[in-house]
Amino acid sequence: MSERQAGALLIDLIDPSGSERQAVVLRVVDESGVVGWGEASPLLGYSEDTLADVEVGLDDWATRWERGEMPTTNAPGVEPEPDLALARLPSARCAVDTALLDLAARRNGVSLHARLLDLASPVRDVERVPVAALVSLVGVERPGTPSAPRSVLREVTERVAEGYKTVKLKIGGEDFAAELAQLVEIRAAFPFLRLRLDVNGAWTPEDARARLADLKRQINPELVEQPVGPESLLSLGSVGVLLAADETMRLPGAIERLAESGVCAMVVLKPMVLGGPRACLRLARAAFEGGMGVIVSHTFGGPVAHATACELALAIAAVDPTGRAPAAGLAGHDDLPQRRGPWVEPAAVTGHGVDAPW
Repeated sequence: MSERQAGALLIDLIDPSGSERQAVVLRVVDESGVVGWGEASPLLGYSEDTLADVEVGLDDWATRWERGEMPTTNAPGVEPEPDLALARLPSARCAVDTALLDLAARRNGVSLHARLLDLASPVRDVERVPVAALVSLVGVERPGTPSAPRSVLREVTERVAEGYKTVKLKIGGEDFAAELAQLVEIRAAFPFLRLRLDVNGAWTPEDARARLADLKRQINPELVEQPVGPESLLSLGSVGVLLAADETMRLPGAIERLAESGVCAMVVLKPMVLGGPRACLRLARAAFEGGMGVIVSHTFGGPVAHATACELALAIAAVDPTGRAPAAGLAGHDDLPQRRGPWVEPAAVTGHGVDAPW
């Protein structure tokens, strides 16, 4: 019988936007030699933890895990005790949770989403979950991504040609009039396309109310994600447009507060920000109980993180009592086994199906 092994390695990766960045990959090996992989890829300017802190936290956790101080997750329904050392490092917690779930799933010869469903009884079988394509309006570039001349309408047209029925557009730049003009052009070209808009909390409540009214009147979006800051969203009130919470989900008691306010129809769950797949699964069930739907998304990480989010989307769709299976925000890494064009589908994999570089 061999001993447990664990280690964290800093790697370079190309994220789904084409940007170069770094991540920490966690590798755990149990006594029988089964390997599990996790990833910590905090996004600069968005995540609350840093890569340097994550490296230290995961190295410390790996040492303690090798000593047998941290449990595995082989038995259904059994989870590791909360690790207070990683309390302020959600990306590191995500890497640990992913690696241990991946390890347990591979040991049992099942997919990661099947392993998650051992922990939460499914209410339906899920054949596939639709994916929303992601496009940024001109003038709204993600940090670290160089601005270049481009046609947003052409990008949307290409995504529609690929089979996408929902497109998520990043807005919230300095020129709302220019953004609205781009959106009107898209709506004119695709009257029935489901448009989701993500403001990333850039507007004031006063601006949000006026701009959401304009958007409702001129393009009728399916929903608008995080139009104002985390706390401001809770008191925004009815605006005539379906809203989704993203950054607000980091607040203590977010689900309960959102359910009480009634302001949002949906919540966005990102494992890298919220502490891993199991934390997101618990939040999803609480959201359903509060009358809200769920969108699973990511923070532009590497293949391990993205495949894990795909597996999480399949698991959450299986426990959704409404059966809505809303479009997941999982565009990128289109070569993963779970991705089939504009869909996430169960794949013939064990764990999340990605063997990370070491």
